[in-house]
Amino acid sequence: MTDFVTRKRELRKKMLAKRAAEDSQTRAEADGKIRDTLLALPEYENANMVFCYISTEGEADTLALIEDALSKGKRVCVPLCQSMGVMHAHEITGLHDLQSGKYDIPEPKPDCPLVPPEEIDLNIVPCVCTGPDGYRLGYGGGFYDRWLEKSDAPSVLICRESLITEEVPLEAHDQRTDILITDAGASVFSGDE
Repeated sequence: MTDFVTRKRELRKKMLAKRAAEDSQTRAEADGKIRDTLLALPEYENANMVFCYISTEGEADTLALIEDALSKGKRVCVPLCQSMGVMHAHEITGLHDLQSGKYDIPEPKPDCPLVPPEEIDLNIVPCVCTGPDGYRLGYGGGFYDRWLEKSDAPSVLICRESLITEEVPLEAHDQRTDILITDAGASVFSGDE
């Protein structure tokens, strides 16, 4: 187990440095392609309630995705991290429903309603990097692995192609996403691979 933890820590550090070195124009172009691909997905088009992370510096941008969903009359919920590994979804009606939270990460205001996982039609998930097989490396808190384990909705991982790595060290609790979208296109994974 220690070997996995060490390998994950080293890969996370390497990929965060690589991400930080990318220039803003390259990021913006890649994020635009990712957004266009996601907006064309039937899973997105058919979703009534979308769970989406709030992007921070360096992550694939989600603010335009959230605004698009709201403009199309979709309901949107965003994560609120509680104790270690525990995350809840809270509905927002616009970006004005966000406030600065722990580590200056935007989070829903306290009066935003809680949304149970079974009401969600689509999960949009972040990563530090991913393998080509849809297994992601996150920030180490286990929030999204636990979330995906209890959600039956399809999960879409968005990641720039530059942050694809050959292999992500896997542990038993790691959850694979259903769809991986990069600036190079989409990959869909079946449950029996």
